[in-house]
Amino acid sequence: MAIEGPLEELSIQDVLQLLELAHKTGVLTVRSDRLNDEAIVHFSRGAIVFAVRRRSPRRLGQLLIRAGRLTQRELDRALELQRTDPTRRLAEILLEMGSITEEELERQLRFQMEETVYELMGWDEGYFRFEERAGIGQGRLLAQVRVESLLMEGARRIDEWTRLESKVPGPEAVPVLAPAAEREAAPLDLRTEEWEVLAEIDAHRDIRQIAADLGRSAFDVAKTIYGLVSTGVLQVQEQRSHVPEGKLREAMARAEQHLADGRVEEAQKLAAELETAYPEHAEIALLAGRALEAQRRMRAATEAYARAVGLDPLSTEGHFRLGFSAVRTGDLERGARAWDTYLRLMPDGDERKVVDEGLAALRVLTRVVESGAR
Repeated sequence: MAIEGPLEELSIQDVLQLLELAHKTGVLTVRSDRLNDEAIVHFSRGAIVFAVRRRSPRRLGQLLIRAGRLTQRELDRALELQRTDPTRRLAEILLEMGSITEEELERQLRFQMEETVYELMGWDEGYFRFEERAGIGQGRLLAQVRVESLLMEGARRIDEWTRLESKVPGPEAVPVLAPAAEREAAPLDLRTEEWEVLAEIDAHRDIRQIAADLGRSAFDVAKTIYGLVSTGVLQVQEQRSHVPEGKLREAMARAEQHLADGRVEEAQKLAAELETAYPEHAEIALLAGRALEAQRRMRAATEAYARAVGLDPLSTEGHFRLGFSAVRTGDLERGARAWDTYLRLMPDGDERKVVDEGLAALRVLTRVVESGAR
């Protein structure tokens, strides 16, 4: 029998504690209409063994790359293997490939689960449903987290957020550089982690997205930003309201029109806002890439296209555009892989002939470069 109800009557902390005390095995699903989000948490005998939010920008592959434990080439290969057998978990494929140690993989999986649950603890509206499933936990468990430890740390974070809120409203706030006239003229004396966060400020990404790109906790990044706001280095814009799902297509059409009219900065700003609100939409990542490409920001466009094909491995347009943008940045190997995938997905068409010719020329150029390097 399922356990379900509104979070207004039973908080998520109470739900988690109940499932731990009862040593439950199964799947907890939590949905929030206000946030337009959903979280899925797997339990095995009361311990959390998997947790993910639908709109979370935090992906295992990117976490490992950011930590310097994985290369983009290794991730692309693992994703290609996963596409041939979607039932296999990415973590298991990476272990079999020998690309990552079990200790590092466990650390990153624990981080991913913990941050998901901490964010979930901030939900005060929504609906939960738990269904028992005997199959969970029977296979190899790469990582697991005890609920009790998460509840203690989560309570501490919630208390500290009340202090941060005076300058940092929440993880969806967008930090920006303070106007030069309002900053002190003295040289900045910042710690390494402060410089790291400061380098990521672009007036478009919110705190949660910046934290995901850095492979760090949104809470820790918010504390750093709080300090930078206090010293006058940064300011924080009001929390960005999410575009409702019903208005999403309308907003995307508006961004497309901006691109058609040559208003590329407006298109890119809107696309960035949409991608922050809906990081799971491959179409939005493609739109963001095209807007960045129109601004001639090719490296950023390449990463946007890479996000698109990561979300939708069958996106022919994504692989097509990723190939061109990667080649333009000098990443010939990445470009060749993208085009090769495009050709496997696209049986015919005028663009196929262009890619065929480009890929042939690229392979010749690669051989020339490699022979010249010896």
